[in-house]
Amino acid sequence: MRWNGGLPDLTNPEFINDLMPVTATRTPGTGLAILLSMPRYFAERLWSLSILLLLVWAGTAEAASLTLAWDPSPGATGYNVYWGNQSGVYTNIMNVGTQTSRQITGLIDGYPYYFMVKAYNAVFLESGPSIEVSRRVGIPVSTGGDFDGNASADLTVFRPSNGTWYTKFTGSGAVLGTAWGNAADLPEAADYDGDGRVDIAVFRPFNGTWYVMPSRAGSVPYGTAWGNSADTPVPGDYDGDGKADLAVFRPSNGTWYVLRSSNGVAFGVPWGNSADKPVPGDYDGDGRTDVAVFRPSNGTWYVVNSNTGAVPAGVPWGNAADIPAPGDYDGDGKTDVAVFRPSNGTWYVIRSSDKSVFGFAWGNAADKPVPGDYDGDGRTDIAVFRPSSGTWYIVPTSSGVGYGTAWGNAADIPILVR
Repeated sequence: MRWNGGLPDLTNPEFINDLMPVTATRTPGTGLAILLSMPRYFAERLWSLSILLLLVWAGTAEAASLTLAWDPSPGATGYNVYWGNQSGVYTNIMNVGTQTSRQITGLIDGYPYYFMVKAYNAVFLESGPSIEVSRRVGIPVSTGGDFDGNASADLTVFRPSNGTWYTKFTGSGAVLGTAWGNAADLPEAADYDGDGRVDIAVFRPFNGTWYVMPSRAGSVPYGTAWGNSADTPVPGDYDGDGKADLAVFRPSNGTWYVLRSSNGVAFGVPWGNSADKPVPGDYDGDGRTDVAVFRPSNGTWYVVNSNTGAVPAGVPWGNAADIPAPGDYDGDGKTDVAVFRPSNGTWYVIRSSDKSVFGFAWGNAADKPVPGDYDGDGRTDIAVFRPSSGTWYIVPTSSGVGYGTAWGNAADIPILVR
């Protein structure tokens, strides 16, 4: 298909979206850079445009800035950057000329921002929009399962038989064992102190207490009563302050109970029923964890967007035997709806960036899905833990080449298990 200088026909089947593997680095322990992937509609086919989202913030609560960078688009004579505080609503536009990176200043710390880029040609006709990327500025970001702050998930298991956590760091290959918990505890690792590293923590059902070992220097372990023996722990950053909040889902009444880390104020949200599976995640990309459930009886996901309070229509995706495995598989800053199907060992994902879907065969009926960003490229990698051999099988998005690493045994609980 030839491009005639105007906008391409985006309905033409020749325009096929296929995310390309890309890489980036982040300053260890800061979470200052996130690699995102976005398509561009320009020239003869649908290209892949990668965005490196780099966040820089000031010491005060104002004057935050954010830098976007993208690959050049063949035939483009310039670019327009659009942004706003709600998804799809862009109240600002900046013509950056031929630059392929731009610092956006005057942003307010603690607010979510959504960005999109369009290329234009010599007669100022714009391309179609890139995918949207988002970030809550001024808030530290941690990677799930990352205990050393290098922006890559580490291989970690909790061994109930001796209450010990065993970690193999993905960057250095070093190993560490930490005794914390007992046989009846549930491992609930998350970044509770906001230092960009995941903290060791357990929820003890018999007394409804959380026991947390903060990784921040000078911090001391603590216990906080929040929940009861029948509750399901669902920690997450529900208030957007960069720290995980203590939270539980109570099947008996379908209610979420959250204790905000920012001010110690608690709240409850009735959302779900006794048979639902809680699937918290940042589905709207505003930097806050959204309340969400997967309903096996009808294979539907129900989400409450934290940015607007809107309740979108349920998303049918999966069946009663599927295991929900949400994650940011396309790297746009939003959680994607995804399931792992044990019956055929296949992952089924809906990309939030463009609503395209894909399936990927990886695993078997006895495997446990452990999606995470193991290669540090800002995108969730498909991965399983095989109890029979204690092996992790991972497909990094940066290379697409799968590998296996033995770490754990049949009775261990992998920290990133879904």
